[in-house]
Amino acid sequence: MPDDKNITGRQDDIRVDGNDSIEAEYLQSQFPGKTQEQIMEAIKAAGPVRADIIEYLQRVK
Repeated sequence: MPDDKNITGRQDDIRVDGNDSIEAEYLQSQFPGKTQEQIMEAIKAAGPVRADIIEYLQRVK
């Protein structure tokens, strides 16, 4: 069953869906110096947890 974008909860706050371009674009807006490809690579490398992705992006120049 597809995820209903109108219903959000804690899981939506702590995870990033790498298959959802809107979520990747939002994360990219928080890191304007990073490209879409760098954001997607961070999601793949760090996993789906938002805090891990942010930590990864802050470490990688």
